Amino acid sequence: MSDKHQVKTITLFTAGVITTISITLVLFLLGLTVLVGFTGKGLASYFKENISISIELTGDMDAKAIQLIQKKIEANPYVKSTTYISKEEIKKQLIEDLGGDPEEALGYDPSPSYFDVFIKSDYVNTDSIKKVEASFKEFKLAKGLSFKEEDIAKANENLSKVGSILLILAIILVVISFTLIRNTIQLNIYSKRFLINTMRLVGATNGFIRRPFIFSTVIAGILAAILANVAITGVVYYFTKEYPELILIVKMHELLIVYGIVVISGIVITVLATISAVNRYLKMTTNKLYHV
Repeated sequence: MSDKHQVKTITLFTAGVITTISITLVLFLLGLTVLVGFTGKGLASYFKENISISIELTGDMDAKAIQLIQKKIEANPYVKSTTYISKEEIKKQLIEDLGGDPEEALGYDPSPSYFDVFIKSDYVNTDSIKKVEASFKEFKLAKGLSFKEEDIAKANENLSKVGSILLILAIILVVISFTLIRNTIQLNIYSKRFLINTMRLVGATNGFIRRPFIFSTVIAGILAAILANVAITGVVYYFTKEYPELILIVKMHELLIVYGIVVISGIVITVLATISAVNRYLKMTTNKLYHV
């Protein structure tokens, strides 16, 4: 093998690697955006269902009375779960925070007992939460309840903004991915512009000229999609390992859909980008090829 041929082979191989890596990075970002979009509803529900309403209980209650009121609360269709916080737990926390027993200073134990009630995400909005609040006031054993309505309104507002941002980001990424992949492929085809022109001059059809370029870039697109999916799997694995609760949010069927979208995007974008890049040289005259 001559040195010239060897250099040409290495150059083509390097160009192919760079093209594949460029497409992989773009598809990886696109896949992550789509995944976050799919899991957005689950994430929104997770954040909403971590907002609680605190129901303070009156006087001292025995275990039987506490269980009774807890069952009564959990029987409501809008309640996801409840957590009972005893007076002893509150008192222990107060002693740790204040550095002393408040009962010694006040002459009585100010520690209340209460339930933290977590509401289902469908009911966590400013209108429904008022109805929930009204229903809780009917409990005769409850002294009072508290929740931050502004936090609920802010959470809904922020989640709505996140959804809009993700949609805009996905559109921008599609445009950027097409542009980047087109430019990368165009650089690879640049060295073959005279070959394209020669084939056109001897009567080859545009489809015949495009075919080998499309085939090679589609192979690169599929390989890039596989690498991007592997990287996405790694990200999902890392976050589910660090935050186990995400396992309930990231659904397997949604992840498989994302994999499919990444592969299809890798094929479609590379095909369109290749056609666009090749067409640029198909439209050029021989003289103009020397000036690009």
